[in-house]
Amino acid sequence: MAEENNENTDSPISRGFMVSAGIVGLVAIMGVAVVGVILWPDQEEEAPSTPEAAATADPAPESETAAPQNRSKCDLPDVDETLLPEAPETEWGFVGTMQAPSNEEAGPGIVSDTGLRHCYAHSPVGALMAASNIMAMGTDPDLVQEVNEEMVAEGPGREAALADLERNGTYEDTPLRTTIVGFQVLGFGPNSSRVDIAVEASNGMFASVTTDLRWEEGDWKVALRDNGQPHIPVAQLQDASGYIPWSADAAD
Repeated sequence: MAEENNENTDSPISRGFMVSAGIVGLVAIMGVAVVGVILWPDQEEEAPSTPEAAATADPAPESETAAPQNRSKCDLPDVDETLLPEAPETEWGFVGTMQAPSNEEAGPGIVSDTGLRHCYAHSPVGALMAASNIMAMGTDPDLVQEVNEEMVAEGPGREAALADLERNGTYEDTPLRTTIVGFQVLGFGPNSSRVDIAVEASNGMFASVTTDLRWEEGDWKVALRDNGQPHIPVAQLQDASGYIPWSADAAD
């Protein structure tokens, strides 16, 4: 992976260190660990305080094949809704260094002996649970390899992410921690979904983590560009206004 020579250490979005590969968990943006990206783009970017702008970016391509079977591989119920206007009922528990959500009807329906959390409902809530749990699993170095192998959709993007992970290994931990504070389901269809999650760091800064998902083999999996990068890079936020509030603290 190419190294940057013009790193701006004065910027609050200083790269600090590079993510090694895949959905590896911690990446330096604004000096804080944020999950869900593959390789960082060369230019730093600040998102608006509301997530509407992200919705205008090119979405992951919809499959041209017939709509897949909606039933999840562990028989979680699918629903007809395509919108998620309010926070779902949620239980929270630590996965790696983050609090991860779960919902009885939306998933994760399976937690393996290794800790892999998979099988989500074919619904907007299921997509939200998948994106959030994949983010949280990325903060556990012991899960990085398995997450890249099992929770990334088939295709060149997955192969690129795995190849980079093999070359560079995982990441170094940081004392900064992130917490989910809000979300937006920007798009939902039979084959794909886009979920934008607002996270707050322990240093008080915010970021937007947008995850494109593909329905594959009865589960939601991360869809990547052919080069192994996300469709929308993680970006700093001014705050979490404009997102639907959703957090473990609110559930207490």
